[in-house]
Amino acid sequence: MTYRRNLPEELADALELVAPGTGLRDGIDNVIRASNGALIVVSNPEKLERMGIVSGGIKMDLEFAPMRLYELAKMDGAIVVAPDLKTINYANVQLSPDPSLPSEETGMRHLAGHRTAQHTGDLVIVVSERRRVVSLYQGSYGPHVLEDIGVALSKANSAIATLEKFTRRLREEALNLTVHEYDGTVTLREVVGAISTFEYSVRIAREIEAYVRELGREGRLVEMQLEQAFNNVPEQYEALLKDYVEDDVDYREVLAELHDYTSDQLSDTMEITQLLGYGSVGPTDDFFVKPRGYRQLEQVPRLPRKVAESLVREFGSLKGLIDASEEDLDDVEGVGQARARAIRRGLRRQRNLEPSRGVL
Repeated sequence: MTYRRNLPEELADALELVAPGTGLRDGIDNVIRASNGALIVVSNPEKLERMGIVSGGIKMDLEFAPMRLYELAKMDGAIVVAPDLKTINYANVQLSPDPSLPSEETGMRHLAGHRTAQHTGDLVIVVSERRRVVSLYQGSYGPHVLEDIGVALSKANSAIATLEKFTRRLREEALNLTVHEYDGTVTLREVVGAISTFEYSVRIAREIEAYVRELGREGRLVEMQLEQAFNNVPEQYEALLKDYVEDDVDYREVLAELHDYTSDQLSDTMEITQLLGYGSVGPTDDFFVKPRGYRQLEQVPRLPRKVAESLVREFGSLKGLIDASEEDLDDVEGVGQARARAIRRGLRRQRNLEPSRGVL
């Protein structure tokens, strides 16, 4: 399984600057409609001057307006726009980035744009005159090609459908895991399978988030669908890892490594088993593991994370939590009588889940 969008945070932020409905995007769309090209650098002009990257051209210092950007793009040189997008500082300037910086771009605009982005670390936007394509460069990253709104919406909706399929599978796996947790019959294979499904779900959600940023105001419905489909998934993923990593393993490091895993690694049971700290345990179907109780405590309404941590430290496992009386729970710092009652009620409710119900 491959994913189209895996963006660094800097470029993800840049997508918001050029999203439909923004002044910058309106100006770019005007350039495209006129079959013109453009080279736009979003940077502090004093910084570019100090670095010796800009020369010639016309110093403008005009208030930014989409039509001004469109008119200035008729000249061959680059346009410099302030990072807050309030001012057009230069027009028709010559860019002279470090020529030794690597780039596979061949067109003059794209080559200058890519190297300028690398040299400055800033956002550079290139509008291709012939192909009517908008390419973004940010630091060493790029090109990122903006897609037509209709195409992006279609792909976002397809990704939403895929995410919903994965979250349905997560509910099934989570329910089975819950039943087996209360029975004391959880196998390592079940845990590894759930981890893989969680990780794929997170990756699809990230892809959708990138589309939402790229779509701007056109992506509000997609954003609402994402929030609904992905509700409580990250918290459950984290709780699953906290339940089942070995004692000397930091679940946060495991989570970070899982995010970097290839699809092949995510499909390899032993790869994830070793990452969790279990080493070579033989057939994972026959290796039983005991939950600490984080997943089940996550289902207790309004239970602060610090209190959940204290409960797990005190009772050691889900079985210890189940066996604890209200008085035992009340004795833990931060719990209190009302919360102790809610914890007992929540654990009983989870234990009695019907097969048709999910727990995400």
